[in-house]
Amino acid sequence: MYMSNIHSISNKQLHEGYLMLDHRASPGLTPEEAMSLGYGTEASGEKLYEAKTNHCSHCGTVVIMNPHRTRERSYCQACNKYICDNCGIGMRLPDYVHKTYTQILEEGLTFYSNFKE
Repeated sequence: MYMSNIHSISNKQLHEGYLMLDHRASPGLTPEEAMSLGYGTEASGEKLYEAKTNHCSHCGTVVIMNPHRTRERSYCQACNKYICDNCGIGMRLPDYVHKTYTQILEEGLTFYSNFKE
């Protein structure tokens, strides 16, 4: 019964995360602190802030999904996943080579292990 519901979840939703900042019992963040951390002013003050997150498959950054965003999110068709804005800009460069975060890590570890010997 539950397995039939899995197929209705898109690949984009499958990789979503969740962020909760509970400042109901503390002074919370100032609007300036909230903005500098990338949360937006909605996360300031003594309140509960909840937001969806997503993991960039190209660099590994966790992106807080702004529900008020009006411009299109960067998306990689090769990975079939959302990517962060910085990687979205990099994808438009003429010398861009597609690599996922996992591939970059594996290349680094391979290089390090060969260098170490």
